[in-house]
Amino acid sequence: MNDNTVMVSICCLTYNHAPYIRECLDGFLMQQVDFPIEIIIHDDASTDGTQDILREYQEKYPDLFHLILQTENQYSKGIHVTIEYIFPKVKGKYIAFCEGDDYWTDSYKLQKQVNFLEAHPDYSLCCHATKQYIQQTGELSKWKLPRQVEGRNISFTCRDWTHYGWFFWPLSVVLRKSCLDVYFLSSFPLCRDVHTFYSLLQHGKGYFMDECMSVYRRHDNGVWSGISYEQKRITSLANAYDIYQEDKNADTRRMVITNLGELLIFYLRYGRNFRKAWKVVPWAIRYCGCRGILGLCGYICRKTVDKCFR
Repeated sequence: MNDNTVMVSICCLTYNHAPYIRECLDGFLMQQVDFPIEIIIHDDASTDGTQDILREYQEKYPDLFHLILQTENQYSKGIHVTIEYIFPKVKGKYIAFCEGDDYWTDSYKLQKQVNFLEAHPDYSLCCHATKQYIQQTGELSKWKLPRQVEGRNISFTCRDWTHYGWFFWPLSVVLRKSCLDVYFLSSFPLCRDVHTFYSLLQHGKGYFMDECMSVYRRHDNGVWSGISYEQKRITSLANAYDIYQEDKNADTRRMVITNLGELLIFYLRYGRNFRKAWKVVPWAIRYCGCRGILGLCGYICRKTVDKCFR
């Protein structure tokens, strides 16, 4: 395949995903597109046979699958494998993501998203609604969306995204490679999805399709789904603060306030842990100032009202 003909590079991270990886790879292979694609998979030294399954698929589709198989775990060394190993190999004009324990469900997912991005060069990414599958119970449901997004196809800016909160998952995203600022992403000790999407939305708008075309799998061994809700909130706050320190503006301040608000709501409404909630307040004053405290109060009030009327 000529490098210049690749339209979409599908990037997949795997680690001990043997029970799920076939469903993920079959979701790639079922895509009905009128352009060439490539599939780049990085396996971080799996020990459960995931690499054997990947080799099996590569043998069947040698021109399609490009494997990076580690013998030592890179994540545990603090290496961001997407930046170090995957992005340098990407040949496509666009990049799509899906980790090895998640999967796509719509055969025309990539075609729909690429069609939109080709017709709208001022957009940096296109995403869509996602269902979540709880491995332990077998429950499958649509991911709950903010009221500003639910039931609509919408364009959104970075300001909208920081205001609404998370409403799309990485496995739903197709992004424009020319909008990817690897230098900015490399400035973070541990680059995460939030850093990537913030950077992309500095270079163009996003478009959300209210069509469920993928499934996010929740299970005990998941990198994100396997940790507690409190730890997720603390991690999200730390990520937001990292971005704020790197690029101080109204959007990044709002991102910090949003995550502070979510952590406080968790402590007060669900955990009934007033001691931990009180510890958040001086942190908010120190790093956000008086305007930040007012914004934090406004965010908590708005979330409370939204919950009452949903």
